[in-house]
Amino acid sequence: MTEPSQAITVIEEQIDKALWDLEIKEQLDPALKVYQESEVQLMKLGIAPDDQAYADQQRVLAYCLMRQGNILRQVGKPQQALELGEREVAAARASGDQITMSRSLMSYGTNLIVASKPEQGLPLIEEARQLLERGDSFDHKQGLGWYWILQVDLANAGMVKKSPDEVVEMAKRALDILLPIENWPGVARAYAGLAKAHEKLGEMEEAMKDRREQEKFETKAKEGRPAD
Repeated sequence: MTEPSQAITVIEEQIDKALWDLEIKEQLDPALKVYQESEVQLMKLGIAPDDQAYADQQRVLAYCLMRQGNILRQVGKPQQALELGEREVAAARASGDQITMSRSLMSYGTNLIVASKPEQGLPLIEEARQLLERGDSFDHKQGLGWYWILQVDLANAGMVKKSPDEVVEMAKRALDILLPIENWPGVARAYAGLAKAHEKLGEMEEAMKDRREQEKFETKAKEGRPAD
């Protein structure tokens, strides 16, 4: 492994660690700081576009910018997230990596929708789905599961028009994909969306069951352990 490749690997591991040790546990400010520092480190490598390591650097840069954008949306800074999204998609395209591209399209598409630009955001999200449906790897499955979660969240927030029954079906699609691959943060998020849909349908007993499942899988996600 060449020196730039080694440095990129270390930075990617640093981002992953911040995701699981900080962001997942809702320590958003410390996680954002790590992501911002990682971006600086990546850019300081000074890798040229014709360098063998350039595609990998751009892949990790897109990942880093996506994580930053996710936190900025959560802390009420959608415009900053939107600006990062443009750079994220550009980096993803430069990486030539299908999974990176699909993730960045969903991330940037979400930013556009939150910024009241659904006519621009929704086609990007659908493009991501098409990319994810082309493969059967863990990452393809995980990405597709999160695509359905995103659709659930957008519908529950009133950003796309879907009936509560349609939201229930989308949440179940997410669960069908994410439970077998043990993506507990995604499973918890899907149950949260399912609970909201059941509440809108007046099915309060079902909603309570969903909330209990949500809490169970949130705990497992934070503890980083398998489900019972």
